[in-house]
Formats: sequence, C-alpha cells, structure tokens
Amino acid sequence: QHMGIQAVSYDGQCLRVTAPLANNINHQQSAFGGSLFSLVALAGWGLLQLKITELGLDCNTVIAGGEVGYQAPVVAELVCDCRLPAAYEDFASRLLQTGKASILLDTGIMQGDASAMTFSGRYVVRQTGP
Repeated sequence: QHMGIQAVSYDGQCLRVTAPLANNINHQQSAFGGSLFSLVALAGWGLLQLKITELGLDCNTVIAGGEVGYQAPVVAELVCDCRLPAAYEDFASRLLQTGKASILLDTGIMQGDASAMTFSGRYVVRQTGP
C-alpha cells in the first residue's frame, strides 16, 4: 500500500505491475533500489499465483534465490512486465505430477527503450492442498 503497487494488466502470459516514483523515491530523486527489487520480485510471484489459480491448485510460492542488476537510475513511474518463459509448460507438468516445482523468471524495469534494472529469480512452488 505504501509503495503504491498496482497490477495493471494480465493477458495469461504477462503480468504488468507499476508503482509511482513519488512513493518510492530516494535522496537522489530516483527510485529506491529496495522498491525496484520488491516490484520485480512481486511481479514474478504474482504471475505464478495467477497461473497456479488457473491450474486450480493451492500452493505456497517462495523466492529461492536470484540475481539482480542495476543499469541506470529510474526517474519515472516504475513499470515491470513479467512474462512466462518457454519452460513454463514443463514447470506446470512437474507441479501437477509431483506437487513441487521450480522455475526461473526473468524480469526487470525499463526506462524508455533502455533497461534500468534486471532480475532473474528462482521461484519454488509447493502444493499445499488439492
């Protein structure tokens, strides 16, 4: 709520989340690195939660690790698109068969046509119910 994060679109393959710069600004008038990380991590988590719901499963999803890179300051609205990778079908099959699976999601934040931040995160999903 304090960050102002909003899910603004979802088409079954890509989730877009945004947050206003004003809520996430640092002392240099650019986006706070922790806010950027939170936004990209939540975009991946949110995309998986949507897909898990579509599968009719009750699961617990956690980030097991990841790598982040900051290429440029973000000085406008924070916009993050998280798209399903080609490996999603294998992930979904494993989850349905074994009740546990992991997947690598790549996402980031753009400023204009250039990458401002990248995140590659490994998410682990474990079924908790039918």
